[in-house]
Amino acid sequence: MKTNGGWINISQAARLYDKDRKWVSNQLQRYNIETRKEGNQTQFRLTDLIQHRGEPPGNGTSPTATPPEKSQKVAPEVTPETELLKQENQFLRERISELEADREERRRREERFQNTIDRQTLALPKPREEKGVFSRLLAAFRT
Repeated sequence: MKTNGGWINISQAARLYDKDRKWVSNQLQRYNIETRKEGNQTQFRLTDLIQHRGEPPGNGTSPTATPPEKSQKVAPEVTPETELLKQENQFLRERISELEADREERRRREERFQNTIDRQTLALPKPREEKGVFSRLLAAFRT
C-alpha cells in the first residue's frame, strides 16, 4: 500500500482496520484529525489515527489480505523517512528522560521547602495574648 509520506485515504484506512469507510470518517471527526484533499480523496496521516485508535489489527493486514512475502524489500523512498523517524524517536526518548529527571528534582526541592516551612512554623514564638485597653493601662501603672 502506497502511503505518500504517511498520508492515506479513507478506503486504505478502512482496509487496514477491517472497518467500513463510515467508521473511519467518524473517527476523523471524533478526534479532529487533520485531513487534506488530494483530487477527490480525503487523506490523513495514519499515525494520527493510530495515536487515538491504536495499531490496526494484524499489523495493518485484514484477515482476507494475503500476507506479504518475507523477502519483500522496503521501498527506497521509505528508508529516509524511517531513518528520520528513528532519530525523532531517539530524541523524544531522551527529552522524556530529561523531563522526568527535572520533575523528580522539582519534587525533591518542593519536599525540602515544605520541610523547611514546617520547621519554621514549629519554631515560631507563641503569640502574645491580646489585652483590653484597661488591662494595658493598669499594667502600665503597676510597673
